[in-house]
Amino acid sequence: MPFSAIRLAGWLSATILGGWISAPADSGNSSWLTYAWQSDDGLPNNYVTGLAQTPDGYLWVATFSRPARFDGIRFEEFFPKDFAGAANQKITALQLSRRGGLWMGTSHGQAIFLNSKSATVFAKGFPDKVVQAMVEDEDGALWIAYLSGAVCRLKDGKIASFGVQDGLPPYEEHNPNVCSLACDTQGQIWFAKSGQIGIFRQEHFETLLQLHSITAYVASARDGGIWICSDHQLIKFSVGKSPENCGTFEPKNADAEPSVLLEDHEGGVWIGTSDSGLFHYDGSHFENIPTSGDRITSLTQDREGNIWAGTGNCGLDRIRPRTVELETAETGLPSGTVESLSEDVHGVWSTTQNGLLLRCQNGVWSTISANPKWPGGRATCVTADGKGAVWIGTKEHALYRWSDGNFTRWTHADGVVGREIHALLVDRNGDLWIGEEKPDIVQRLHDGKLETFPMPADIRIIRTMTEDIAGNIWIGTSGGSLIRISKGVVTDETSRTTGQQLSIRCLRATADGSLWIGYADDGLGWLKDGRFGRISAEQGFPDDSISQIIAGDPGWLWFGGDHGIFKARQDDLEFLAAGRAAKVNYLRYGQSEGLFSLEANCGDSPGALRSQDGRLWIPMQTALAIINPNRLSGDLPPPPVLLKKVVVDDQTVASYGGVMPVRNGIDLQHPQAQLRLPPDHRRLEFEFSALSFSAPENIRFQYRLEGFDDHWIDGGTQRSASYSRLTAGKYLFRVKACNSYGIWNKKGAALAFTVAPFFWQTWWFRLAALAMFTSLTAMTVRYISSRRVRMKLKLLEQQAALDKERARIARDIHDDLGSYLTEIVMLSEFALQDGSEPEKANKHLVEALATARQGIKSLDETVWAVNPRNDTLPHLIDYIGHFALQFLQRAGIRCRVDLPDHPTELTVPAAMRHNLFLAVKETLNNVVRHSGATEVEVGIKTARDLLRITITDNGQGFGRVQNDACADGLRNMRQRMEEIGGEFNIESAPGAGTRVLLMVSIPNRRNGVYANHSFHN
Repeated sequence: MPFSAIRLAGWLSATILGGWISAPADSGNSSWLTYAWQSDDGLPNNYVTGLAQTPDGYLWVATFSRPARFDGIRFEEFFPKDFAGAANQKITALQLSRRGGLWMGTSHGQAIFLNSKSATVFAKGFPDKVVQAMVEDEDGALWIAYLSGAVCRLKDGKIASFGVQDGLPPYEEHNPNVCSLACDTQGQIWFAKSGQIGIFRQEHFETLLQLHSITAYVASARDGGIWICSDHQLIKFSVGKSPENCGTFEPKNADAEPSVLLEDHEGGVWIGTSDSGLFHYDGSHFENIPTSGDRITSLTQDREGNIWAGTGNCGLDRIRPRTVELETAETGLPSGTVESLSEDVHGVWSTTQNGLLLRCQNGVWSTISANPKWPGGRATCVTADGKGAVWIGTKEHALYRWSDGNFTRWTHADGVVGREIHALLVDRNGDLWIGEEKPDIVQRLHDGKLETFPMPADIRIIRTMTEDIAGNIWIGTSGGSLIRISKGVVTDETSRTTGQQLSIRCLRATADGSLWIGYADDGLGWLKDGRFGRISAEQGFPDDSISQIIAGDPGWLWFGGDHGIFKARQDDLEFLAAGRAAKVNYLRYGQSEGLFSLEANCGDSPGALRSQDGRLWIPMQTALAIINPNRLSGDLPPPPVLLKKVVVDDQTVASYGGVMPVRNGIDLQHPQAQLRLPPDHRRLEFEFSALSFSAPENIRFQYRLEGFDDHWIDGGTQRSASYSRLTAGKYLFRVKACNSYGIWNKKGAALAFTVAPFFWQTWWFRLAALAMFTSLTAMTVRYISSRRVRMKLKLLEQQAALDKERARIARDIHDDLGSYLTEIVMLSEFALQDGSEPEKANKHLVEALATARQGIKSLDETVWAVNPRNDTLPHLIDYIGHFALQFLQRAGIRCRVDLPDHPTELTVPAAMRHNLFLAVKETLNNVVRHSGATEVEVGIKTARDLLRITITDNGQGFGRVQNDACADGLRNMRQRMEEIGGEFNIESAPGAGTRVLLMVSIPNRRNGVYANHSFHN
């Protein structure tokens, strides 16, 4: 849309200096409501240069710094350098394309076309001037008007410039040279320049109308032709017809000029001016519309009927018919907070918190209690009967009746019992019910007589009264008592409802037989046919403190609470109260209606009123709210739902492009978009929106992640959903939204995506793992079976070794000890036989004693061999060394022993110890018997698990071993060493002595190659 028709220099200087004059964004006297967004609300810049709504529902806003798109809640900014490569370009105009894209005009004359696939820049052939406005004709050609007055056309990629030779008025130095363009319903291009109005035909501009004023703007008319605004005059003009003068408007600045023109969907005309704000023409008169700024630069209307106005340096305004009017002291309401309301044929009556009695006639308020006829006193509540009388309760022990301008008074002397009157009710029979305090009673005025109904104790103040369809009178008290009067009988019904003393602020009986109860801090109560239910904030109800209830437009209940005004469908409320629903949709009237921080007043009864013209009057603490339900759009379509962004671990992986192409990641507007998430993601977040501008704060969302959520999640007004790490698989995220009236867009938006599995979760890995598991199981079974066989073989081997060791021990005992014992027995018998010869007998005893010592020695050797405490290598070495010393010393041979200092603590099996010791013993025995040596050297060395024993003597030696006992001994020694896996070696020569080598590897350690061992002493 175009911006203000001023010269480029003036526009730039005003923008840079930031000078502007603002008007209030809202005025209580206007029938239109204006709400403004500025830079503090996220708008990129307060100077708005263009507006357009794209087919997806986004509102695009061009500002002096950069464009943005708006969803009603957030502005999303875009930089021209990112999509058009123009770092110094400013977007000065927007135009929706018939092809679904968006045109942007720049400060250097370029045209940029955006669609979901690309951004195309058209620069060559255009003048380097500020684009003022753009419009498309029926053929899709783009027409561009520049601030210099130049006009260009872009058609089929070709650029054509138009000037004086083409029928346009010439350039004039002293004129603004603004050229306004419009495309009518027939697809024809109209122009307005230098006071000339015309049409483009056969490649030529033809002037059809000459105006007195130089500056004029044109806009298309729905029923054909165009609208023309020149100076302060609005004209309707069609080809072949005379201009129709629709009247003039009066700007506050007489020099103000039109800057932009728009016809809305209802046929009204909107006129933006250069410095006097915005005007609306409804077909009969003009109205000045309150805006945030006086300089109107652009106008558009969205699909919901809202008018959007861009201002110079004052931001973006949304303008809509006012549905809620606020009566305050500024609008003529006398001071004081309204508490009670009623209506008669003369107007609306009210009482105020400071005791005034007021009446509103034809929109004008007057103070009745200031009338000389007023009997005096502070008025508390007011109600009108069907006979033309108005009844007023007071705090001074008095009840007043107004009729035909005169007051009649009932006091204590007339039967009025209570000092203060807080509630009045006229029933269907015309009787007046009076709720009184001090004492707390209810009286009924019937045929001029007062009847008293005593109340239960401790009810405190009677706050409210209502009559149901059965004629029962219901009474609610601040003490929490709910009382019913039926056929003159008073019944306390509190136990049938909450059973607790919950303070009651208001009651309302509806035509379906329901009684609605507004509690002070406990939500809303519902009583029907003996069934009771209560609704609170825990069930999504917007307020727990309900001060006013009124039946408004059909099927809806309106509420005034501590947090403002809202309404809900009566059926939905009943379903929720009866436990047949979990949530209720409601429509809050807050910032979208210009209502901020309004708290309903919980005054006396009757309170909220529905007047005869259908308007709702709701007392608030700081104002009187008047709602016109006829202005509410109850048939709004469900809002379009968009999935805006997908963020994985704080990184955007997919986003919605719309007319803006997506440079990085997946474009969510394409249904074939597929997203694949890594398996190690930590957090997944979805951002979504519903494009509605009438009451965006009331849009409610539900979402569901199929494959994870079992049911729809009620997200309320929140526009995002997040999930922690998801397992591998396929998912579908869906979101839907409903508008203020609970109409759902059930299709919503959806995105299918996949979470990739870890490699161990893939099918091939699982197949390989299964095969591996099967192989491992088979190998394990085989291993266990083999191990069991080996264990059995080992046990058999151990048993065989044990049997062999037992056999050896038995053999040694039998061979050695048995032979010694036999010899001792024989020598003992010889000694007995030679008893007559003492010398022989003593000789046999000495020999027997020596044999016994040998047997003991042999037994000691056997015990040592089998004793497990001697299984270590150090014990073996010590024993061999000790034995060699003792054995050779008894034989009179000198012995030298060379033993290692710290042999390794290795375990030596008993069989190995035994055979090794016997081999050493046999060697020493041979030395003593056969060598004739005088000296023997015994050396023992160890290296890791290798034991080496050398026995060297200085005896006579030998050359060749004879086949005698000595040879048998050598064979035995060699055999013993072979049995234990050792080596036996003997070196000897005649006259050179003998050297015996015994070498064995201890089986507790891995055997090594002997040549690689380094022996230690």
